[in-house]
Amino acid sequence: MDFKLTDEQIKLRKEFYDVCKELEKKKPNGFAGLESVYDTDEGWQYHLYCAKEYARRGWISIGWPPEYGGKGTIGDKVFFGEARGYYDLPGIDIFGPEMLAPTLLGVGNEELNKRFLPGIASGEVQWCELWSEPNAGSDLASLTTSAVRKGNEYIINGQKIWSTGAHRAHWAFALVRTDPHAPKKQMGITFILFDMKTPGVTVKPLYYMDQAHVYNEVFLDDVHVPVENVVGQENEGWRVTQILAGFERSSLGAIMMMLRQLEELVQYCNETKVGGKLLAHDPLIRSRLSQMACEIEALRCLGYRIADAQERNEMAGFEASGVHVLASELQERLSWLGADILGPYGQVKRSRWSPFQGWYEKWYQQSFVLFIAMGTNEIQRNIISWYGLGLPRMK
Repeated sequence: MDFKLTDEQIKLRKEFYDVCKELEKKKPNGFAGLESVYDTDEGWQYHLYCAKEYARRGWISIGWPPEYGGKGTIGDKVFFGEARGYYDLPGIDIFGPEMLAPTLLGVGNEELNKRFLPGIASGEVQWCELWSEPNAGSDLASLTTSAVRKGNEYIINGQKIWSTGAHRAHWAFALVRTDPHAPKKQMGITFILFDMKTPGVTVKPLYYMDQAHVYNEVFLDDVHVPVENVVGQENEGWRVTQILAGFERSSLGAIMMMLRQLEELVQYCNETKVGGKLLAHDPLIRSRLSQMACEIEALRCLGYRIADAQERNEMAGFEASGVHVLASELQERLSWLGADILGPYGQVKRSRWSPFQGWYEKWYQQSFVLFIAMGTNEIQRNIISWYGLGLPRMK
């Protein structure tokens, strides 16, 4: 692939970075990543503020068809994601713009698109995903939440779990079982949308071990949802799910966030002395930082490769799985490296004594989540093995 950018791309990329740099100045103290979006009211309001700033520039709908207010290309969207990642900015609801919107554009009907895309593009409607259940996580097709059709609506009963941001979201997209007698468990599943304020929807928190509130349990008790909210066809929700999974991105936002963290770690080592010597002069630290820099750059190249293939409609599903595995494991190693370099200060929560506002104390504990979210790394490796390498499945 050709890494050279056009003059227009360079100009647009600079605009993305300039705007994101200004938005970073309004970031609440201690804000860091996804947890800060959902855990505090201050973080949530900052997320909504950034969303409005993006929306008024038409950036949330980059890459959409013009008839739905879209402009630009997938490549432009990648550059925008890079800028947001580098400055660790919220404002893009991963479930709405990143997952549901392209799914609606792919399989949704005109009525659904007109109803839901404007709210996503404006940043006014925030979404959550109700997929996993207590006994249906990695084996999602085993879900049991039922949806019984009565007239022009479904009555939904069941429980969802590990639902990111469900306590903040306005709407949800969910997988429900509409045919319990289907010959295969992947059959009889329907993809449906509903308002989180619908009677019968109860959200209960699932706290991290540091008491942060990102995940939730969602209980559905006789929840009435109009039939018109089905995406695709009844009993064909598994196909819609596979289409949605195909919209996994290049992870360049997460990669650029790691690059920024590495730059700050290097600066810290260039300014901090231990035993009268700069940390940067320690050969072991220099070696570990340089190795991390090489891995981040390699991952960044892979991210660009996937983004380029996606723009040409040539991306295979297993490629996204590959970058997901590499990015999640690299983020863990970077979090551990930072905590190790900071020593005892890396264990201090946000205070005047904690470098980087306590970021490494928090991420040292949280980095394992990346191995699980959006499909465990074991599942991702299976996808790579089966669909990428053509290896046989175990019987």
